[in-house]
Amino acid sequence: MGGHRSRTPSSRYPHVADGTLVRPDRLRFPKVPGVTTSTAVKGAYRVDYGPGFAKDGVITHEPPRVGGAFPILVPQVDADGNGLAGVRMPELAVPLATYTGWNLFNPRSGPRDALASMQGSYVAFPRTSAERKQANDPRLSIQERYRDKDHYLALIRSAARQLVDEGFLLGDDVPSISQAAGRHWDYVWSPVASSTGGR
Repeated sequence: MGGHRSRTPSSRYPHVADGTLVRPDRLRFPKVPGVTTSTAVKGAYRVDYGPGFAKDGVITHEPPRVGGAFPILVPQVDADGNGLAGVRMPELAVPLATYTGWNLFNPRSGPRDALASMQGSYVAFPRTSAERKQANDPRLSIQERYRDKDHYLALIRSAARQLVDEGFLLGDDVPSISQAAGRHWDYVWSPVASSTGGR
């Protein structure tokens, strides 16, 4: 049946060994106009509250003894700024935008070079080659990636079916994913998206 999953898929974590997990200063995020990144990630430190804290929750070192910092690693990205590792859902495997798990503060609400908590970003691709060149955007435009909507949706369905084969999606999910992708395409090419830059 279309909804049956026959096996458990393998995990898809990023790893240091294959370069999909890196230090923040090694992140290869593209120089997208109007988008800045920050390598100033808040550190986390080893803290010793005393020998009884882990077992009984009793603090005997107050203030605690602060040790060395834990290493900070981030997922590496492709030329579009999208994560290389993990389960790449169809909208990521066949993208219309850059999707990040982070965002920086708006200048009106906080320091522009600091990460805003729990907020991701959606940065639309330029729609045409002319728009890309005018904006000096290093990412290929939608027009340069896909012949038309039908071509885009065929690639979306192919990516979805591959995830079905790998056990990450159910066959019954493919039509709704395709429908959502079609709405996304229509929005990107709509006058509303054009007036807002799709962001």
